[in-house]
Amino acid sequence: MYVYTYIYPSRMLCNCVTCPLCIYRAVTIRDMVVRCVTQMVSSKAGNVRSGWKNIFSVFHLAASDTDTAIVEMAFETTDLIFRNHFLASIASFHDAIKCLSEFACNAAFPDTSMEAIRIIRSCAKNVADSPQLFHVSEEAAADPDHIWSRAWFPIMLELSTVISRCKLDVRTR
Repeated sequence: MYVYTYIYPSRMLCNCVTCPLCIYRAVTIRDMVVRCVTQMVSSKAGNVRSGWKNIFSVFHLAASDTDTAIVEMAFETTDLIFRNHFLASIASFHDAIKCLSEFACNAAFPDTSMEAIRIIRSCAKNVADSPQLFHVSEEAAADPDHIWSRAWFPIMLELSTVISRCKLDVRTR
């Protein structure tokens, strides 16, 4: 006998969307998954609350793909999120930076890699200019180390990943 517990919708979305990206090697299926998530972000990004982590996990998997259309579509949507919905997705900042790091480490697309690093740099500028955006409570605002763990640590961690994993061209530009 199975005991069913409450299944969180965001976990269901993550399992339903990321599993096909991992399991199926057919380009058409992976392309369809990225198109569906891109359409959801394009049309309903204002309604997304807790689903950003799952969206960034899909684009993280798409970032390491070898198909040009999949990588470009995922990166364009990620760039759109950072340009238009940065404040809405700030709760998943670490996942967003990790996604950009994966784009930066894809050796097959050096232009996309450089653009991903540019976006990470603009995120660092946002953290420096507006650290109050990363405070989740009044207690967090009083703690000076909170901004380091919530914003600067993900940026530094993923930049070190880029430096250690990427080709020389991306590291030296």
